[in-house]
Amino acid sequence: MTTRAATQASVPADTMRALCARVLTPNAYRIQGGDVREATALLHGYVQLLLCERDGGSQACTDAELLLSHGPGEGRLGAWIHMRALARICRVLLIERQVRQRRNRAAVDQAPKDPDSVVTQ
Repeated sequence: MTTRAATQASVPADTMRALCARVLTPNAYRIQGGDVREATALLHGYVQLLLCERDGGSQACTDAELLLSHGPGEGRLGAWIHMRALARICRVLLIERQVRQRRNRAAVDQAPKDPDSVVTQ
């Protein structure tokens, strides 16, 4: 049996960005109730997935943990605000991940190469 986080582990960043963009567009108020629930559930999973890659330490991580631990406010407006807050945090966590990946690649590229190294299995 697979968990939601395991299923979403293969979600491309572009898919996450597209959902965030859709939710954060000025016309997002037109998203219907069922779509708000679906988008919120997806964003909740994306934020959890992105947090699993981190050890915390950033304000975005703290904000994300607060959003995940406290559900939406009452009514449709509360659900809509919560969905948009999750999208903003997801977008920030994606940017932080991209920065980390660039730093890691730069560190690998700058690491001294040993011409006499032997690859073993």
